[in-house]
Amino acid sequence: MKIKFWLLSILSGLLFAFSWPAIGDQWYLIFFAFLPLLWIEREYAQLNVKRKALKVYGFAYLSFFIFNLLTTYWIYYASDWGMAMAVICNSFFMAAVFTLFRYSKRWVGERQGYIGFIFLWIAFEYLHLNWELSWTWLTLGNVFANDVQFVQWYEYTGVLGGSLLILVVNLLLFSALVRFFEQKNQSPQNSKPTLKTVLPLALTLTLLLISWLYSSSRYRNYQADGEKAQIVVIQPNIDPYKEKFYGMAESDQIDRMVQLSLSQVDEETDLLAWPETAFPQAYWEHEFEYLYGTEEVRKIIDSFPQLRVITGLSSSRLFLEGDVLTKTARKFRQGEGWYDNYNSAIEIEAGKKIDLHHKSKLVLGVEKIPFLQYLPIMKKLSINLGGSSGGLGEDGSPTVFFNDDSEDGFAPIICYESIYGEYVTEYVRQGAQLLVIITNDGWWDNTPGYKQHLAYARLRAIETRRSIARSANTGISAFIDQKGELLQATDWWVEAAIKAELYLNNEQTFYVRYGDFTGRIAGFVAPLFLLLAWVKSRNKTEQRLKL
Repeated sequence: MKIKFWLLSILSGLLFAFSWPAIGDQWYLIFFAFLPLLWIEREYAQLNVKRKALKVYGFAYLSFFIFNLLTTYWIYYASDWGMAMAVICNSFFMAAVFTLFRYSKRWVGERQGYIGFIFLWIAFEYLHLNWELSWTWLTLGNVFANDVQFVQWYEYTGVLGGSLLILVVNLLLFSALVRFFEQKNQSPQNSKPTLKTVLPLALTLTLLLISWLYSSSRYRNYQADGEKAQIVVIQPNIDPYKEKFYGMAESDQIDRMVQLSLSQVDEETDLLAWPETAFPQAYWEHEFEYLYGTEEVRKIIDSFPQLRVITGLSSSRLFLEGDVLTKTARKFRQGEGWYDNYNSAIEIEAGKKIDLHHKSKLVLGVEKIPFLQYLPIMKKLSINLGGSSGGLGEDGSPTVFFNDDSEDGFAPIICYESIYGEYVTEYVRQGAQLLVIITNDGWWDNTPGYKQHLAYARLRAIETRRSIARSANTGISAFIDQKGELLQATDWWVEAAIKAELYLNNEQTFYVRYGDFTGRIAGFVAPLFLLLAWVKSRNKTEQRLKL
């Protein structure tokens, strides 16, 4: 019996992992991934053994540990400690949600318990998008990132709608499986399927068919329209470990990017995008106009006055007397005064002051230390990946870069920010007509990490119906259309400059207007569901005591 549970647990983890983009890319496996775990939970519920909850948690943890390890092992190339914490902690959270479902089902009943499982999981994913320990890489709805023809309806629901579909299909298939074995045990001679067995399968096929037909139709019939912009993105391919921050002169790096830019920019080019930390040092924000990089970019703009340039850099803000200090502000070691460090993007345009955006969604453990205001000792656990570490400052909301006429809004999305669907919609509500992702995906070597990061960007295009220009220092630079399709992409670990015309868009999708409504509903219902389970457990305990 125990060997069977071990095998089922391992099978569940493998089904999750091999469904994932850049791991197995067999996304249909996700519709079966919960079945082995649900079977373990069901059998334990019928066994008369001690510590059922702990044992179910153990098997769930093994499944999710395999899932997390096989899909995000590549974090090891940036930090072995970071990889260990991401895999261990995320597996813990996922297994805890499954155990809460097991506890709740025990008290509220089987049917209500399975329905509650949907709310619990969606609520967990929504929380994981919005709290201090946010790590959203394995949100279930991300699994379809490389098959965008199936999820054109994300313009209504975002990725949490994909998670909802996955959970519902798994539970319907599990219901059919349970009823099949119940019928077989009760009537071994009767092999004809009953309505109870067929109905969940019919509902599953209907649900998947409707999703596929709508999405395929939307994919075929969607037509981008309106104004176009000619965009150039560059990929300088500067090694982040050996060259970018330590081994290659700033001027040499800037000169390489200038040469790549001039190979593609012409009189028709509207935007030139350089990657995250393209300017490789840390710079004072009040000195932006005097940087070598700024001067070289201004020379390009002198030749092409219509050009706007977006680039990334590490910046530092000096607080003046009377300024309100941020929670991450730090005091000078010598002398008076305070400052803060940021991962930033700027836009340079002819005859206009430089626009600035500070990255708002920070990478846990590298740029953001969780609960720092309560546990200052956490600062010692930070991971240094070039530039500043130990906790960066952040903006409360994103910034859209507009031209001098306050038109043609471009969204400067820095690296990890592109993982957050609802956050990206804030750019669009502020007027962004084009998404510009600047990133540096070379920290993870030639592993699935940079491929997954690119794939997730395709979902942002569908959710917002915005074209995407993606400039990576190393990784894959690309253009993505409003249906999530890759129009053009560079190879891994090469110098490149590519050019395309992309449609701008002013329309707002349902998802842009209402965001993760699925998560908010689940976040409201899940605590009530747990409260109901707790009340029923207390009532039943009191009844037993009276007897």
